[in-house]
Amino acid sequence: MTENEFQQQIIDYARMNGWRIFHAQTSRIQRKDGSVYYATAGIADSKGFPDLIMLRGRDVVVAEIKSDKGKCSDEQTEWLNAWELAGAFVYVWRPRNWPEIERRLGRRVDIEKALG
Repeated sequence: MTENEFQQQIIDYARMNGWRIFHAQTSRIQRKDGSVYYATAGIADSKGFPDLIMLRGRDVVVAEIKSDKGKCSDEQTEWLNAWELAGAFVYVWRPRNWPEIERRLGRRVDIEKALG
């Protein structure tokens, strides 16, 4: 499974469970010399911005999506630390983390409604 396929699996699961999701799409850019690179459009401090920002109720989940061997860049780590300091639940998710992802993003039973 590619990182993009895994990310789409997370997005689909989150949507099924009532999350609002933001993901900045990367663009393929070709230089004049013919070489290609990928970048996320943004201004200011956009380099390293997390892959997924998800909101449901008062929960804010910020996730960087990686392959099993992928590593966070310094800029990604700085962003994740900033989100955590701001009170978000921050994760670096890999395919092997799927059970954790299901627990974190799955629907929760509203205890008051269940008891009422």
